[in-house]
Amino acid sequence: MRKFKKMLLGMALAMGVFVGAAGSCYAAGNSISVDSTANRAYGKFVCGEAGHRIKVTVYYREVHSSGLERSDTVSDTQLGNVTTAVAVRPSPADYRYLWGYSIGYVDDIEVAASGVAYA
Repeated sequence: MRKFKKMLLGMALAMGVFVGAAGSCYAAGNSISVDSTANRAYGKFVCGEAGHRIKVTVYYREVHSSGLERSDTVSDTQLGNVTTAVAVRPSPADYRYLWGYSIGYVDDIEVAASGVAYA
């Protein structure tokens, strides 16, 4: 019984080391960017591996010519062999963007976040 417990503990430690190493390599292959101009909110997320559900969500704040401000999101989800998700939203009439930032997800887990881009 004692030998079995040692073997089980050794296997658990080996799995932990393997999963930890693979996770850090996987995360290093991702990149995210955001661009916010007065007329466009744009976010791009590139996943380091194909075959996953990837998503980019752009959070933005815009202002109407009357001074009314509002916040919202735009997102894009891709499945299969695609490694890039791009979300773009042109500004509606009489609105301009103030700022935006984007977050990238792989299989519904947040893996990347951009800084805030001001218009």
